[in-house]
Amino acid sequence: MDGLHLRANAKINLSLDILGRRPDGYHEMDMVMQTITLCDEITLCRTPSGISLTGDDPTLPCDERNIAHRAARAFFERTGRPGGCAIHIQKRIPAQAGLGGGSSDGAAVLRGLNALYGAGLTTPQLCEVGAEVGADIPFLVLGGTARVGGFGEKLTPLPPLGDCFLLLSKPEEGVSTGAAFAAFDGAEDPPRPDTQRLLAALAAGDLPALGQALKNAMQLPGVVPPAVWEIARRMEEGGALGACMSGSGSAVFGLFDREGPARRAEAALRKVYPQTVLCRPTPFGVTDRRGQPVEGSVGAARL
Repeated sequence: MDGLHLRANAKINLSLDILGRRPDGYHEMDMVMQTITLCDEITLCRTPSGISLTGDDPTLPCDERNIAHRAARAFFERTGRPGGCAIHIQKRIPAQAGLGGGSSDGAAVLRGLNALYGAGLTTPQLCEVGAEVGADIPFLVLGGTARVGGFGEKLTPLPPLGDCFLLLSKPEEGVSTGAAFAAFDGAEDPPRPDTQRLLAALAAGDLPALGQALKNAMQLPGVVPPAVWEIARRMEEGGALGACMSGSGSAVFGLFDREGPARRAEAALRKVYPQTVLCRPTPFGVTDRRGQPVEGSVGAARL
């Protein structure tokens, strides 16, 4: 069987703003997003027909409840290619963390099937297919640093995040995305990011200014777990230039310009919050095992 081994990279939100609710029920978003080296490992193989999915996490749904399964179905419906696939997911990205774990798997399946079947879909076309499945998939197909609008389908590439270290820590408590949006809708005065300030810092490569501009409108007092605030405080006390919750939570990331303080903060936090990991920004949403982007050829990523 032809097969690929893929890395499905997670994302963080450098900023997240909600502009309102749309007539279709989605929220109008304004976000600055970044892909990171924390990833799920995806093995993707061609099969004569059907879609099968397995994983190393017993809580992982292996049917159409799984975004990766739905992404595969959307690919075959879009391209009309005969055949099927077998998907195996090794989970590394925690659930209910705001890191796009399920969507990253969906993006990897789209990129991988496009390569395996030589379908020739362009990145914008893959993003279109992904938008039918999950709001974060278009960005995770694209990867890198981007401003993301609409419900997630409007993508504007941005200057890359400079050389830095990103410390991620997730408390035991997760956050339901639906509950987080409902809480925002009911909030009288939610925190709003200064997106233009963050974009200016990003364009200037000014990491200290960027750290001060990190903000998430869904990081609501009394709504997110108290540990979110505790983790952010510990990161900043440990030398982070800034710390912020990602997406709807509950993972928090800290921005560090030096490896030493980042590693010391990692060691200290892991004693209290085991789901703590140090990673880096990456310009790609989906890569092969060597960290190279997956385009339209299977050669670089073949098992």
